Amino acid sequence: MSIQTDYSPTAGNGAMHRLRSILGLLLLVLAVQPAFAEVAASSYTVARIGEVQSVDYATRTAVISGYRYAFSGLKGYDTPSVKMLNSEAGAFELLQPGMRVRILYRLSEQARIVVEMKQVSSTTRLGIPEDQ
Repeated sequence: MSIQTDYSPTAGNGAMHRLRSILGLLLLVLAVQPAFAEVAASSYTVARIGEVQSVDYATRTAVISGYRYAFSGLKGYDTPSVKMLNSEAGAFELLQPGMRVRILYRLSEQARIVVEMKQVSSTTRLGIPEDQ
């Protein structure tokens, strides 16, 4: 029977390294898991035209015609398609109160989850789009 008498920082380095690796992976999985949680939402989409009343950039939500819409995507990490007026480009961060938008969303228990949003003219009638 041998007794380890070497207490240097490198003694037993292989086992300690494996333990640290396993703990690191475990922490990574626990930290990342909530970011990829899917939202239970309806399987059909609904379209509305509304006016942006407020935007919360920190939570990626906006109140549009009295309803709160989430721009975090159905899986928590995917982002909806956002297009500005007369453009194929856009971003959630460009939304401003007073803009009129056409929203395509799915309904969940927590919020209306935006799938697609496009800015429309300020003279566009609010409510259900005419093409539906």
